[in-house]
Amino acid sequence: SVPIFINARIRAMSKVKVIAGDIPAGEWTASASPQMGFAIFVSLSTPAHPFKGETLTLKIASVEPLTEEKVKKFAGTAGWGLAGAALLGPVGAIGGMLLGGNKTEISFVCNTKDGKRFMGVTDAKFYQQLVAASMSKFG
Repeated sequence: SVPIFINARIRAMSKVKVIAGDIPAGEWTASASPQMGFAIFVSLSTPAHPFKGETLTLKIASVEPLTEEKVKKFAGTAGWGLAGAALLGPVGAIGGMLLGGNKTEISFVCNTKDGKRFMGVTDAKFYQQLVAASMSKFG
């Protein structure tokens, strides 16, 4: 059951890779409401529900960073480099490679108010939303 909150602002969906913990490991699509202190995690397939997937509403108690690392996405970098080369020659290839690939990912541990705990990896923007949700006076 998903709680209904009037005027609860849900942010855009982000990807979260759950590594271990009380939530099934794998790729989840997630959204957070920092003002209301919760996050919604959606997976198309989990071990418990392989065909219909699962939706979890988590009240965030705390979020702790584990590491922050710059990840160079080779496919993205190579793709932008090829597109730049095709359009603008060698100078475009260099520019395209610079545009293509730096992405900050953060590994974290999240504790929920109902005692669940999990380790995951997400982008910096969604990590900030989780931290903000943990500080909400409503959650």
